[in-house]
Amino acid sequence: SFKLPKSISTPITMIGPGTGIAPMRALLQERGFQAAAASSNKKARGSNTLYFGCQRSDTDYIYQDELAAFSSDNGGVLDQLYVAFSREQKQKVYVQHLLTDGAAPGNLCRELDNGGYVFVCGATAMGGDVHTALLDILLKEKSMTKDRALAYLSDLQKNGRYVQELWST
Repeated sequence: SFKLPKSISTPITMIGPGTGIAPMRALLQERGFQAAAASSNKKARGSNTLYFGCQRSDTDYIYQDELAAFSSDNGGVLDQLYVAFSREQKQKVYVQHLLTDGAAPGNLCRELDNGGYVFVCGATAMGGDVHTALLDILLKEKSMTKDRALAYLSDLQKNGRYVQELWST
């Protein structure tokens, strides 16, 4: 159900902890092909942001080399990569925490204001936590009421700009 926006200038945010990274790799590969084709037409490319999470960097950080290549000056498809390793510190850190930390909330709101898409893939509980984090971001960053923020997220979903593929663990 993940469909990239028609325009390469549209920003996308991908949230794929654990095995949820698989469709995000496909999206990045396709954005790479689109960027290569667009470079001949001088089309501006929208940003590509990925939030990936796993328990440990030494055993669970699957596709680390590939993600680094997407982020490198050579690949350049991935503009921002945020990684959460939930078991490498005393307090667990998950992708939903990264969404609400630092500059990330403001960046996400700017991307949504520019027609951005959000793709989420992984466990149902994580999807609920990400939804709550997005709600919190809208409440704080855009000063929305809770009802308005819920309606905004619902509208994004109806328009295919906020898509979740979730499963029970």
